[in-house]
Amino acid sequence: MKTKTLSLSILLVAVILLTACGPSAEQIATMTASAWTPTPRPTATPTITPSPTPVPIDLTVTVTDEAGAPIAGASIVFPESGNGEPVPSDDKGQFSWSNLAGESATLQVSAQGYFAAEQTAALQRGANEVGISLKRDPFGLLPSEACTAGEELLYAEDFQDERAQGWNEIDLKTPGWSMAPSAEEAGNIILSAQYTEMADVLSSSITNGLSFENAVWRIRFLVSKPFATDDNWFSFNWMVALEPFNLNGQEVFDSRYQLPLGRNQFALRRVQQPVSNIGIGQVKAPKIGEWHWVEISTFQNITEVWLDGTRLLFYEDPQPLPPGTIGLELWLKDSDTIVYFDAISVCGLSAPFASMPAPVPAATP
Repeated sequence: MKTKTLSLSILLVAVILLTACGPSAEQIATMTASAWTPTPRPTATPTITPSPTPVPIDLTVTVTDEAGAPIAGASIVFPESGNGEPVPSDDKGQFSWSNLAGESATLQVSAQGYFAAEQTAALQRGANEVGISLKRDPFGLLPSEACTAGEELLYAEDFQDERAQGWNEIDLKTPGWSMAPSAEEAGNIILSAQYTEMADVLSSSITNGLSFENAVWRIRFLVSKPFATDDNWFSFNWMVALEPFNLNGQEVFDSRYQLPLGRNQFALRRVQQPVSNIGIGQVKAPKIGEWHWVEISTFQNITEVWLDGTRLLFYEDPQPLPPGTIGLELWLKDSDTIVYFDAISVCGLSAPFASMPAPVPAATP
């Protein structure tokens, strides 16, 4: 009996010990819940489809004449491109832009010898092509008329837009200088020089940095009435030095070939002040009241003066003057005589000079 009681006692003690050492009911419940809670699945990363890249807006402008021939060197202004400066068309009469920001274009186009034009266009994404046709100005000086075969056009001015590129005094219409329609040729804008109380000496040279060497200067001119006195005259100044320079240790402030035309003579002088001012030769002055075509050329050491297709003066300079620009100089004492100028061009020479006829106005419709 004692043995049975002892066994029961030992069993009871073991149960008590096991109960005291095991997890509590709350712990067991938590453990059970954790065991049955499902593991969350990873969240899928969304796939983003990129938007298609917009097709860029490109534009090609082609400038032609009325016959459809391309006009090389035409000036195109396209402010919406982000640059309002003029750009030149290529040999095909074209210029292109790419990746434009806007969908409209306002194009301003001009070319030597043609009337200027303006055209607007709506642009679409992708390639755009715009053609602009310029109408011939009958009195405009075409590059093909300004130079003969083998020459290169370096400068041209016909005053048809009432501007004189590079001639500050003329372009700003300082006293004595003016541009107006010709009384004889309707539609032709010409330059005139005349005495005023504010200015009896008119002088202007191209000041935009152009300098010429081995070239010919061509210009039309007309003297309205005979000069009253010998102190009335004007001069074509050829190869005018842009800056003073040193010559054999002495500063030269005025270097040029001067062609003064007065009441009785048309002359050629070689000027390098204060070193020298020498006369080369002179001929009788051309007829008053008529348009004349003068060509003044220098090729290497030979300077020639041609009037209406006839050579008047020739000079082989042992010390040719340095390159320079062109200028007009007038000493006028009375307002009765007006001197007119038109169709100015300078062409580069690669061979000895050859004269060409004066340009003839194009036929008007």
